[in-house]
Amino acid sequence: MSMHNKFNIGKMTKATQSKIIKDGIMSGSPRIAGTRIRVRDIVEKHVVLDYSPEEVAEAFDISLAAVHEALSYYYEHTEEVQEEIRKDKEFVEKFRKDFKHEILS
Repeated sequence: MSMHNKFNIGKMTKATQSKIIKDGIMSGSPRIAGTRIRVRDIVEKHVVLDYSPEEVAEAFDISLAAVHEALSYYYEHTEEVQEEIRKDKEFVEKFRKDFKHEILS
């Protein structure tokens, strides 16, 4: 067995692969790399719905470390994430109002 394999050098675990990125995917919303899970999705489960970090990890089938990274990002960028959540709620309310108006017309 080579030294490389003996110590699993070069092999990354699910936890070490996680990081928060912002790119063109998911409208540029910060998300867990390699997934379509946004930081705000994690925040809504943990902060709004009162899931434990372990329950969030299980719900999204991600590592506990990824949940903590997302929550850390949130606590460091609270205003940014809260603004995204607010805009999302505004969009949903506008859609409901417009859709309801179309149905009644």
